[in-house]
Amino acid sequence: MAGLPGSVLDSTAHSEGWSQADDWIAMGNNRERRKIQNRINQRSRRTRKRNEARISTENHGSQPGTSTNHHSRLTTIPIEAISMHIPEVSRVVEAINIMDCGSEINQALIRTFEAFFYSNYLIHAPIPALLPSLLQFNFTKALMANARVLGLGSSELDDEAISPFHAVGPWLPSINLDPNALPVGLRPTELQRRTSHHPWFDLLPIPQMRDNLLRRGPDVFDDIDLCRAMRGRAPYTGAGVIVWRDPWDASGWEVTEEFARSPWGWIIAECWDLFRSTNVWRARRGERPLFFIPVAA
Repeated sequence: MAGLPGSVLDSTAHSEGWSQADDWIAMGNNRERRKIQNRINQRSRRTRKRNEARISTENHGSQPGTSTNHHSRLTTIPIEAISMHIPEVSRVVEAINIMDCGSEINQALIRTFEAFFYSNYLIHAPIPALLPSLLQFNFTKALMANARVLGLGSSELDDEAISPFHAVGPWLPSINLDPNALPVGLRPTELQRRTSHHPWFDLLPIPQMRDNLLRRGPDVFDDIDLCRAMRGRAPYTGAGVIVWRDPWDASGWEVTEEFARSPWGWIIAECWDLFRSTNVWRARRGERPLFFIPVAA
């Protein structure tokens, strides 16, 4: 998504697409060599998808950050014409960079999106077609909020970042977290402490989900595609995960049936608290439970 990529360790490495940590050819340990090669492949995928997102934005007649782009034009769309601009609304969500929480462009996008929805709310005529974009926006803001709780800024969330819960190797964190001071859902598991991983995994307030990701291996799946699947891509697909309350509170998270039955369903295996909260939120809407939960779980 537009949020996972960043920069590498220094400007030289960024411009050349290489860092000292990538000198895998000289390493004799096959396992370490594979890990570094996988890291390079992940970075290549991120770079390619950043470029695809940029080209897609330019093809719609604008570039992020310009004064004439579709983001700023949202505030000028007549209320009666909103339904004609659903794709334009969804592209605002796509453009928000989760890994660059405090950037001026991000904040401008968020303000524009919220002002647009507030104007729709004021006329007491909600448009159902806008709901997927709103749910996806809420998911994006939830991860950004959890990043702030963890004290993670842009420099701690770039492509080469390593979780501060696993402070080993050349990527020593610039922050010092006290896990006991964190909300329960964001406290690190033992596997998080033992396993090198990107900090974006730490933003998910469901410990079992984080462990599922780490057991599969962060280098063997495309984390950008995963993040997109969890957020969804309005207006083309619905939300994968919905956040209803404080983002660090797992009881406010709901997984959709679409995501649970997708190829990414393995990341929610044995996430019993998520199953319970999902069933609760569905019951509030008069929908049947999505998960069967054994008494012992």
